[in-house]
Amino acid sequence: MKPQKPDSYRKTQIETANPATLIIMLFDRAIALLDKAKKEIQEKDYEQKGYSLTKANEIIAELASSLDMEKGGEIATSLKRLYGFVIQQILDADMNLNTNAIDNAKKVVSELRESWASIKDNPDAVPQNSDNTTSNVDLSG
Repeated sequence: MKPQKPDSYRKTQIETANPATLIIMLFDRAIALLDKAKKEIQEKDYEQKGYSLTKANEIIAELASSLDMEKGGEIATSLKRLYGFVIQQILDADMNLNTNAIDNAKKVVSELRESWASIKDNPDAVPQNSDNTTSNVDLSG
């Protein structure tokens, strides 16, 4: 199954979003992919499960790689650990068909998403960097 390209509305939404909104969009996509993968495991659709978990893993890896460890201090270190845990859970789910690992990953991603949502409208709390966090990630459904 080939991923769909985002429509023009979605593309504009991505291109004009502030960094926090982009991060929230990435978390939303990862959560949707984790839900999809869990269903695919239950339905024994292992090929699609692999695709969904790979895409979720790519999103989390992109978020981890965008951390500024020098400027981010303890927060960046904690986020890196959390992202590492999520990646481990995704790999466990993929290799062992472990839906509990998907639940663990989804719980962490959901909590991170809610944290970002709570600060996204506070310009002092949101990093304003020029890097495009989604440069290597497909946010299309």
